[in-house]
Amino acid sequence: MANPDRSVSREINPHDIRHYSSFADLLNLTIKEGKVKDLDDLLKNHPTRLGAILFDWYKQGQIACIFAQRIARQPELRVNWESYVINGEVNPDQLEVTLLKAADQFEAVQLIFPGLETAHHAVDLIKALCKHPSWSCYEIDWMPDERGRSLQVGLRWYPKGFNYQAWVLAIAPFEPMPFTRRFEGAPFIALVLRAAPPSTFNPTPKENDVDASHLAHMNDGLEDDEDKRKRTDRETRKAKQLLLGTDLRSTARAKVTFALPLWCRDLLGDSLIPIKASWFRTFVIKPLESGYRELKSGLKKGRH
Repeated sequence: MANPDRSVSREINPHDIRHYSSFADLLNLTIKEGKVKDLDDLLKNHPTRLGAILFDWYKQGQIACIFAQRIARQPELRVNWESYVINGEVNPDQLEVTLLKAADQFEAVQLIFPGLETAHHAVDLIKALCKHPSWSCYEIDWMPDERGRSLQVGLRWYPKGFNYQAWVLAIAPFEPMPFTRRFEGAPFIALVLRAAPPSTFNPTPKENDVDASHLAHMNDGLEDDEDKRKRTDRETRKAKQLLLGTDLRSTARAKVTFALPLWCRDLLGDSLIPIKASWFRTFVIKPLESGYRELKSGLKKGRH
């Protein structure tokens, strides 16, 4: 099998420039192999191949996650990571049925939405999903040592009757998506999530008092080899830091689905759940808690 061109470059330092394939590079190889005639043929007649192209992109390492690369390269692991191509208008009710079935069958799913390629499309997708009660979208704050000019949002899928929510990761071709999530030239947006409950390894802090399930809970094939899992996790963190370059770490966290231009905030409207105001915690909640503790302490002293 021939190798695709790698027209996307990333300078780690002057002596370390890494190269990755754009969507066009991977499409051209697919055409050369006789699997499709052109992009139009791919989208109209062979849309399921979009999942295979996305896996080929994972294999090259731009996504930085060593676990994802490992799974994408091993057929026995990849079989548990299913792709669904969603054409046309998004129907969240139908999607709910798909995800609930997938939760019983697969480690993870990727939902591929052809024709959605821009930040504006991402907003439309978020708003369509959040019409269903299982979906919500939160604004995610910056890390303490970072501030930038983008809006971080976290999509969550919370299946009715279960005590967990899935953190959703997006792959998209537009900026300000971080380099590790930006598939240059892709004619789609992909949402990747673990629909199944969280696993027993890689525990994640609760969010809004609900257990979080995300891609780190997938079967990575390492079984009980915790030492190797820890080494792989360290390698992933190092690779991500190198590849992000000047991109801010805040935009590439597991809890963040999209990094969007700031103008998307107004377009998202009520679909976006804002960050709880820090002043409210500082000037209202904390004084109330302090007053309650003092009152409780005074009542105890009065009994003695």
